[in-house]
Amino acid sequence: MLLTKQEGATFENQTVYISGQAFIRCKFVNCTLVLRETVHHLEGCTFERCNWHVDWMLLWGSPESLREVKGLLNLLEQAQQQLPATPPGGAEVAATQGSPSGQ
Repeated sequence: MLLTKQEGATFENQTVYISGQAFIRCKFVNCTLVLRETVHHLEGCTFERCNWHVDWMLLWGSPESLREVKGLLNLLEQAQQQLPATPPGGAEVAATQGSPSGQ
């Protein structure tokens, strides 16, 4: 399968279909990334505040299926490690939202 190549591009506030494309050193900011079970390639990309829609069939007993999912999870973990440990005001908001007022 021939992949459409995107290199050095920035995608912001949009839905991007990853499947069938090769993204090299691209930046994704506040995007919804759609990944279906076709061939794709991501190399040296960065992700900021992106949501993923993953539609993937995992075949029982298939080591290939497990490798693909683990690779995607590793990519997501690396992207989140690039973020600050706690977003500004994040800890305070979480602590106050969970407690009833007046207690």
